[in-house]
Amino acid sequence: MRSEVHMTDHFQIRADLHTHTVASTHGYSTINENAAAARERGLSLLAITDHGPASPDSPHLWHFHNYKILPREIGGVRMLYGVEADIIDEFGTLDMDAHELSFCEWVIASYHTACVSFERTPALVSQGYRRVCENPLVDVIGHPTTAMFPFDCEPVLKCFKEAGKLVEINESSLRWKPGALENAKTVYRLCKQYEIPIVLNTDAHYAGLIGVTPLAEQLLRDLDFPARLIVNLDADRIADMAAQKRGIRFHDCND
Repeated sequence: MRSEVHMTDHFQIRADLHTHTVASTHGYSTINENAAAARERGLSLLAITDHGPASPDSPHLWHFHNYKILPREIGGVRMLYGVEADIIDEFGTLDMDAHELSFCEWVIASYHTACVSFERTPALVSQGYRRVCENPLVDVIGHPTTAMFPFDCEPVLKCFKEAGKLVEINESSLRWKPGALENAKTVYRLCKQYEIPIVLNTDAHYAGLIGVTPLAEQLLRDLDFPARLIVNLDADRIADMAAQKRGIRFHDCND
């Protein structure tokens, strides 16, 4: 039976859709450790999204090719195996093409300073985001609040919505990236205004941080953000998306 999401003063996510393992070398936990932490936090679905090949600490492409050997569930937690792909230019090019992304079940597209060389003006960053919207394999726009990548918020966020891209609110960015918390107030106020669906993620690089989102929760409470627009408050909504887009059936898995 599908679980119901009730509006309370606490946004408890049931799926953390942006997490890293030791395969990203500034990550500190294994897949099994992450899954165990997710279960302890009351999550029922977890996405593994290590960095794409343009990032200096990324795993070899074979890491993504070999996802087929991994179990669909670990300790009762449903698993999606994906990537945080890098947007590498102002044209929205990702560091993994369609063939490479076909091995992934959940795709986040993010800008990182180490992976780009163009002048990061609002016009060019906005152009890159618009072009990313043309990629049907992208599920989520990752941490769009960092000061290093300014963009024209209102038209670009509308573009995300029209293209069916989920907009991430990223706990790690809010905590560690200068300017991200202030920028987030603008981004998610607009998401509320235009009813743009978001996902509340940790970007955890350590198992103990999975499912822990106090700064993002407080910001969303302050904005009186509608729970119905936070897609991963209900893990079944994510499972349905994965089934519809990529044919994943969690009930077919073996323990």
